[in-house]
Amino acid sequence: MSKSVAAKNDNEQLVLDFVHAAYGQRMDVDAMTALMAEDFAWQLHVPLSPVIVGREAARAELEKHTELSTGMIEGSHIRTVVSDGDTVVVERVDVNAMGDIPVSFSVTAFFEVRDGLITHWREYWDTTHVAQQLGIDPAHMFDPLAG
Repeated sequence: MSKSVAAKNDNEQLVLDFVHAAYGQRMDVDAMTALMAEDFAWQLHVPLSPVIVGREAARAELEKHTELSTGMIEGSHIRTVVSDGDTVVVERVDVNAMGDIPVSFSVTAFFEVRDGLITHWREYWDTTHVAQQLGIDPAHMFDPLAG
């Protein structure tokens, strides 16, 4: 897994540390939540996913994800990181395994930072491409996360 993209400032480094905590067979949920502000907001997929608000709610959601999928495994890499003030954008390729099915997809994620913590995380990726790899109907992409 490539982790060679270099941060150009503290906000980029914070976000890269956050993303790198998601690498491996299991995401390091403790490391990820330690980098979140108390009022953290996360949207797994814009516009289809609900917005998860609050550090503890995000922790619970990430724990749910660790039951359904690996973290980012071999083949995952960050293509680009750019920032403007308190906004950091990361383009990456994620490879996760859901059961024994490897899934690879491109993601663009936007992060907002305040006082050295991440306040917002929004991701954009092609749900149809992922659903096809899983052999499911794209309309049911997020069913395993509901409830």
